[in-house]
Amino acid sequence: MITPTIGKPIDRVDGHLKVTGAARYAADAPVQNPLHAVLVQSTIGNGTITTIDSTEAERSPGVRLVITPLNMLKLPEPKNVMFGEKRLPLSDMKIHYAGQYVAVVVADTLERAMDAAHRIKFTYDTKKPVIELHDPAGEIEKPPKDFAGVLQYNRGDVDAAVNNGDHTSIKATYTIPVETHNPMEMSATVAAWDGDSRVTVWDATQYIDGVRNTVAATFKLDPQNVRVICPYTGGGFGCKGAQWPHIILAVAAAKITGQPIKLMLTRQQMFTGVGHRPDLEQTLQLSAAKDGALMAIRHDTLMQGSEVGDHIEAAGTASSMMMYDTPNLAVTHTVHRMNVATPTFMRAPGENPGMFALETAMDELAAALKMDPLALRLKNYAEKHPTNGLPWSGKNLKQCYQLGADLFGWAKRHPANGSMKTADGRPMGWGMATATYPAHRFPGTARIRIYADKDGVRAVGAAASQDLGTGTWTIGTQMTAELTGLPLDHVKFELGDSVLPVSGVSGGSATAGGLAQALAESTDALKLALFKIAGGEDTNADALSLENGKLLATVNGKLTAYPLGDLVRKTGRAFVEGTSIAAAHHGQPGTVPPPSSKPAKAGGGGEDFNANEHKFAFQSFGAHFVEVIVEPMPRITVNRVVTVMDIGRVLNAKTARSQVLGGVVMGIGQALLEETIYDARSARPVTDNLADYAVCVNADIHSIETRFIDIPDTHFNAMGCRGVGEIGITGIAAAVGNAYFHATGHRLRDLPFTIDKLLVT
Repeated sequence: MITPTIGKPIDRVDGHLKVTGAARYAADAPVQNPLHAVLVQSTIGNGTITTIDSTEAERSPGVRLVITPLNMLKLPEPKNVMFGEKRLPLSDMKIHYAGQYVAVVVADTLERAMDAAHRIKFTYDTKKPVIELHDPAGEIEKPPKDFAGVLQYNRGDVDAAVNNGDHTSIKATYTIPVETHNPMEMSATVAAWDGDSRVTVWDATQYIDGVRNTVAATFKLDPQNVRVICPYTGGGFGCKGAQWPHIILAVAAAKITGQPIKLMLTRQQMFTGVGHRPDLEQTLQLSAAKDGALMAIRHDTLMQGSEVGDHIEAAGTASSMMMYDTPNLAVTHTVHRMNVATPTFMRAPGENPGMFALETAMDELAAALKMDPLALRLKNYAEKHPTNGLPWSGKNLKQCYQLGADLFGWAKRHPANGSMKTADGRPMGWGMATATYPAHRFPGTARIRIYADKDGVRAVGAAASQDLGTGTWTIGTQMTAELTGLPLDHVKFELGDSVLPVSGVSGGSATAGGLAQALAESTDALKLALFKIAGGEDTNADALSLENGKLLATVNGKLTAYPLGDLVRKTGRAFVEGTSIAAAHHGQPGTVPPPSSKPAKAGGGGEDFNANEHKFAFQSFGAHFVEVIVEPMPRITVNRVVTVMDIGRVLNAKTARSQVLGGVVMGIGQALLEETIYDARSARPVTDNLADYAVCVNADIHSIETRFIDIPDTHFNAMGCRGVGEIGITGIAAAVGNAYFHATGHRLRDLPFTIDKLLVT
């Protein structure tokens, strides 16, 4: 009997390659004699280019090409793709934000391209940039909805509940500054054309098929003639999910020169070239009865928007509309378009800022009611989705609360502010918050092949997915082993190449859930193909199983075992394969898989997961318990964190724990350190490097204990798993702030909680 692999803490299959430096990322693409492209950026935040003089740059040694708005290829704007901006790069002379690309210099060496880039002269007709949320200039809009759902919502009578004299109400405003992703690997694209109709692109991406479709639509190519390769991605956190202007510019430069082009963003360019979390201001008003029952929530969000993009941070939709039971709810979202680069997805977009505000407000309400913060949340526990009324597919948040509280020792918490001290007398506080994130699964396909050769019987699973460092390669291998009934050392998993079966974006915690279902469907197809080779008649895939190198078939009550090696050799081919069927629209030119919680088509014979989208609400939940110590400086030390997550079935205990740890660490950085600061005069980011943009280092992180409930969500997909990449960050900043309030009696509402804000309190 093969030992089950799902849930085991298997080491990363790509780990050795990464720690030895053998892994090759996008910028390491094996092309011969590439030219190097360097991007030139606008130095103003609003206005128009009036003159461009590239003469000196063009005459510089080694320079092969200078592209500006004056000679850029005339390209069609791609439709229905995840393009980061609404306009193509270098398409006109208008400047919308500081850092916008205004030229590309191509030379035979990187150093020569960099030198020539400084020799292009621009003059501008400059206008005052709009950079502040409350600047009266700039376009204001209230969009009705986005892909996350409705953005303006009302039920009941919030005003009546708030004005009820028997209710306890609180109202406060919470702010989150611009935050920048800063993955270890900067974005990079290498492009090489083969004639006029075929191109290969190596790109640091979270969405291989998205890059393929965008390049195909922009350059009027058959998508089958665009190959995108990305075996390794050095982190993304959302900034590599959309397709950004540098990809188009690299492919265009390669087309014009007829040679391979290598383009890599600098760290500074990562602050304007691939999006950010927008500046947000959220005002919440909560009202509760004397027993703590929530009678009303009002959640108003004002956010930074861009002149050239449509990203919406649906903070209220993603938090207040689904978290707690209340009869009266009003949610609004307002976008202020300004002269900034386009905001984009950043780890748990919507949920992260929304839960910071909501969970801080819940703590404020608990204090006003003189009620334990955990007890208040349990009092308002939503047994079904509060807005759409659907039952949860699997909600085990109460177990998260209970286990987390027990592990943390929450029962020993003294409720009075400032009452708890360390052994040496420093103020200590305990806080908690809820974590949540939707269970997404985007349309996609996968393939499983069974080989029989000199190495014996082995399985190879495959999908054109990508591994951001999250462990997709590893869980893909584990799932393939589990589904085929073969040991891990007889199994491989392939990803990172668009020639493989089409897969979705690695974002929205959708990869694990989508890949699990696609591989399960592939296994059903594989079993049926093998049974047909064995001479079997039509049957249901549920009557077939793969175990210990054999196909087991139960027909008319009789069990028959067929060795897989014999079945493969019987075909005279190297392998037998099964492939899942993607949604009809997916993978076509210029299409985007809908970013919703809707499951894809079900595998044969099992539960109809496609129909379940109308029957259940899919959501993951968790609980954070945090201990902070207030240093004399003053400074906050996050001394201890206990996190318990309900993410369905855990596919790999080690990679899942790693994802939650990463989310918690990023949440601590959000709480204490991270902020992109702009010069209001020039609209340029001034903290555009890792010296000035502070992120957590080892000295900032202490004890983090992570546990999982590990109950399969049998309604979501065949594996019962949900994604885990995003949820870890949600609620952490609120828990830190709540713990600080417990330690000092002073409330922090503006991220990050830096020394200047502690001194004010």
